[in-house]
This record gives sequence, structure tokens and C-alpha cells, in this order.
Amino acid sequence: YVSVTRTERDTIESSMASLNLITVVLVLASGALAFITLYNLTNINLTERLREVATVKVLGFTPGETARYILDENLVLSFLGAAAGLPLGKLFHRFILGLVHVEYMTYETRIAPLSYVLCFAITMVFAMLTNLFMRGRLRRVRMAESLKSVE
Repeated sequence: YVSVTRTERDTIESSMASLNLITVVLVLASGALAFITLYNLTNINLTERLREVATVKVLGFTPGETARYILDENLVLSFLGAAAGLPLGKLFHRFILGLVHVEYMTYETRIAPLSYVLCFAITMVFAMLTNLFMRGRLRRVRMAESLKSVE
């Protein structure tokens, strides 16, 4: 009986190691997707608001004030998206684990509070990284050319 228990424990540990690797790959892919999505949305937002940014610059806003004016919007929207995504993620987690039910093994649907905090923090870090990348684009907006352009 002892040897059977040891074999089962080794089998479960090997399954969990594989599951941990899959989790790491999913987290990295999700992070890349979050960054790319936020970058593209911010880029589209700036493209549509070039005249507004140029006007703000002409009015004498400093580069920091201009960046806060445009990029703080992204942080607020990322905050709201992360807050809404946490309960939806819990539902999605339950759904997925219901599909992966194995005959001799079940997975617990409990998510540690630290996981919620980390998910929220990582989302906000990606939003801030996107804002850092976009600051350069804001600095390169030419006031005269932007205000002359025909919409």
C-alpha cells in the first residue's frame, strides 16, 4: 500500500509540474497580449486626437502636463478593466476547470487573494509601460503640421 501511495504522489506531482509550466506560458502570453492591445488602443487614440494634442501644446502645456492629460485616461480605463476582469476571470476559471475534470483527479476552484492582487498589479504595470512608450510619441507631435491637417 505504501508503494502505491508513493507512485500516486509522484504521478500527481508530475502532473502539477506540467500544469505549472502551462500556467507560466499562459501568463506570459497574456502579458504580451495585454501590452500589444494597450499599445494599439493608445496609438489609435493618439492618432485620432492629434489636433487636440497639438492645440494643448500650442496653449503652453508642458510635456508632462500634456502626457498626463492624454495618458491618465489609459490608466483609469485600465483600472476599470482590471476591476471588471477579476470577477469575470473567476467565472471563466470555474468554467475551464469544469471542462478539465479528470476521472481520478479534481481541481479545486479556489483562487488565493494574492492571485487577485498580482493580476491587478500586473495589469496596471503593463498600462504604465504602455504610457512610457507613448510619451515619446506625444513628444514627436508637431504642432503646426497637426493643426494644418484636414480632417
